[in-house]
Amino acid sequence: MHDARLFSMVLACALASAAAARADAVRGQELSEQLCSGCHAVKPGQASPVAAAPTFLRSAADASITESSLRVFLRTPHWTMPNIILKPDDTDDIVEYILSLKPKQ
Repeated sequence: MHDARLFSMVLACALASAAAARADAVRGQELSEQLCSGCHAVKPGQASPVAAAPTFLRSAADASITESSLRVFLRTPHWTMPNIILKPDDTDDIVEYILSLKPKQ
């Protein structure tokens, strides 16, 4: 039983890594411009059209923003946001784009 759980965890990590490896930040930026830019500034140097909507750059700079937290956020309905249903590949790409905006350390 222990071996089966360990195998499942290793497989889940491998699949997550494979999805991240296929993610395309350029496509994520394009999708963000199409789907998110009505409210959010998706590129550095822009101001959000809706003042209460955080810029993608500010979100990326937040230390609490991780790949996991972004995935959960993008899959969870929020009353302040339109109900956009993303395909898994689109989520991968948008997450990759936002993470690409994180300050380099």
